[in-house]
Amino acid sequence: MSPNRFKDLSYFTFHAEKPISVQCPKCKGMGIVQIKDNLAYFNCTHCHHSLIQDRTLYRYDVHNHCSNCGRYYRVDLKPNEAQNFNKLMVACPYCGTKMQGQVHKTAYCYDYRSSLKQGCDPFFNFPLWFLSSFNGKLVWALNREHLNYLIDYYEITIKTDQLQTFSE
Repeated sequence: MSPNRFKDLSYFTFHAEKPISVQCPKCKGMGIVQIKDNLAYFNCTHCHHSLIQDRTLYRYDVHNHCSNCGRYYRVDLKPNEAQNFNKLMVACPYCGTKMQGQVHKTAYCYDYRSSLKQGCDPFFNFPLWFLSSFNGKLVWALNREHLNYLIDYYEITIKTDQLQTFSE
């Protein structure tokens, strides 16, 4: 490859499923966020602080058989309303009778967040390690490999993925 040419990589070469370099919340040193199966792992390379977060998303609901109208119902709950309780009082959506029901927790998917918001990783919300600003906008890289790619990309003068013919 000549020094003035750049071969672009596919869109998914750098994504949140690969290791992400972040700032440790305890020592401000560099830490790594990695994904394995349904868990996100954080490990600091400096102070060895570590965290694990489940990426499974859950749906909470109460389903019951109403003692007043005799109908079966299911009431969906918000996670913050239900995750700490085994039973809750909920109203039948048909007749309004309040009854106690068992809270059901059902896993329905893994969290595949891949968007980085305001320069933070998508799993623990820690600031990215390779983070700066240029002309008032955030500039970031997920890891050293991504940073090297960006440096190579912006150093070149001719990109091979650009259209080579021009019409007037």
